[in-house]
Amino acid sequence: MPLWPFAILAILMLVGWRQSRDRVVRPSTLVKVALGMLALSLYGVLTAFGANLVPLLAWAAGFAACVKLGGQLLAPRGLSHEGAAVRVPGSWWPMGLMMGIFIAKFALGFATGVDAHVVHETWFIAAMSLLFGLLSGAFSARAKAVQRFAETQPAV
Repeated sequence: MPLWPFAILAILMLVGWRQSRDRVVRPSTLVKVALGMLALSLYGVLTAFGANLVPLLAWAAGFAACVKLGGQLLAPRGLSHEGAAVRVPGSWWPMGLMMGIFIAKFALGFATGVDAHVVHETWFIAAMSLLFGLLSGAFSARAKAVQRFAETQPAV
């Protein structure tokens, strides 16, 4: 049994725990993280299911829906300016999102590894792609909210 998934899990848990604490970040840093999650998510869908219409449309629908509709729910509360940066209150949302991605990717890898029939079902491909789109879209929704705050709220 490979050990690298457990190393990735440990790193994600550490990063998620750090996100649960107040921190000062530049909005551009959160945008870079969101772009990284977008790229990894899309890469995961492409490598698992190929560049086919169903997975790409499902992923795009999940991503767009989360960015458009998830902004209010996922936006950090209590933001404040710290010079050119923004103080972001700690939240367990990023940890939950990272664990969601890890669990979904692990389950997909397991199902593929045991050659489960469901991996080839259209509904499963669409559901997994949608899930990956939603999860990566959540990071983008959070980054967008912080970016909007930094641009619209005057620094004190």
